[in-house]
Amino acid sequence: MRIGELSRQSGVSQRSLRYYEERELISAERSPNGYREYAPAMVERASVIQQLFGMGFSREVVESVLSCTGNAPESAHAAAADTLALVRDDLTAQIDRLTATRARIDEFLDARAAVPA
Repeated sequence: MRIGELSRQSGVSQRSLRYYEERELISAERSPNGYREYAPAMVERASVIQQLFGMGFSREVVESVLSCTGNAPESAHAAAADTLALVRDDLTAQIDRLTATRARIDEFLDARAAVPA
């Protein structure tokens, strides 16, 4: 299928698909007339890539997760698990910082509400 059809089926823009291909996250064959021809499996792959980027994951994390698809060796799964554990720890730290910030905002607002107008 050509890039327009891949875009329609996956819900990923053609621009993003070209970016994914430049970064070797998806691949296409070139037809004799120079058009990109994508395999049907690229529909799901492109959707997954878009979801991962949409969650704020870096290209390195996306590559790590994608390395576990298909008949990936156990070492790829272990590497992805290590990467995702780091991402999880970072998210936990961000959540903790946001929770503390929210608590400070709540304290400020509560103090303001207690002051007579």
